[in-house]
Amino acid sequence: MERLCEAAESVGVSAGDEFRRAFTRYFELIEAANSRFNLTGARGWDRVRDELFIRSLRFLAPVAGGYVPAVEWFTGRRVLDVGTGAGIPGLVLKLAVPGMNLTLIEASRKKSAFVQEVVTDLGLGDTLVVTGRAEEVGRDRKHRETYDLVMSRGVARLAELAELTLPFAAVGGVVVAAKGQGVETELEESAAAAELMGAAPGIAATVSAPGTGAISPDTMVYWMKIGHTPAEYPRRNGVPHSRPIMAERGKSGMAPAR
Repeated sequence: MERLCEAAESVGVSAGDEFRRAFTRYFELIEAANSRFNLTGARGWDRVRDELFIRSLRFLAPVAGGYVPAVEWFTGRRVLDVGTGAGIPGLVLKLAVPGMNLTLIEASRKKSAFVQEVVTDLGLGDTLVVTGRAEEVGRDRKHRETYDLVMSRGVARLAELAELTLPFAAVGGVVVAAKGQGVETELEESAAAAELMGAAPGIAATVSAPGTGAISPDTMVYWMKIGHTPAEYPRRNGVPHSRPIMAERGKSGMAPAR
């Protein structure tokens, strides 16, 4: 717990008794769920602390030329976590900055039910769990272009993530996608999709703190939303994955089929 508290303090989060209690309980709920179904590959306190909790705190790091400023900025903001899984990174950030207004989207009913269980158990206010695919929810007027910050820690390629995340961001908002190392080619490939969705050119920054030598660095990709997303995006379920915009444009120079 001390390592987690130190990591939180390093990004400006006060890690007092309530912080410790909440993360202890969150870990207990993750372990209990993992015994019932495959919630996450991280098992045991050390791995959950490092791979899920501490790495999630990197979304609070003020990098990329101020696209995401100091932790105080998050209070009162509308924040969306796309494909949250076990609540990562969204619930970690909510526990760190309780004043944010958080929405979490997850397609798996088992996983979204778990996230709702955590929200209820910990008594988290201003937190909404939505069961559904990003392609569908992204067309809902209650969610479309309404968020100050959209986050994802998915494994999808950036061209796909651009279409699945940018439609949620308000003009002037930011999308942050956490990826592994070596994303330069992906970032270049995603440029057409991001531009079409209304984003400025993406910025990639290596973020290794908070963390220790046991936690590999992340590459955070930042897209600033500067224009509205066309009404026809995101496309129907599965299409952003099977026919990413960069692939279609690379072949034909035309917008992708819907």
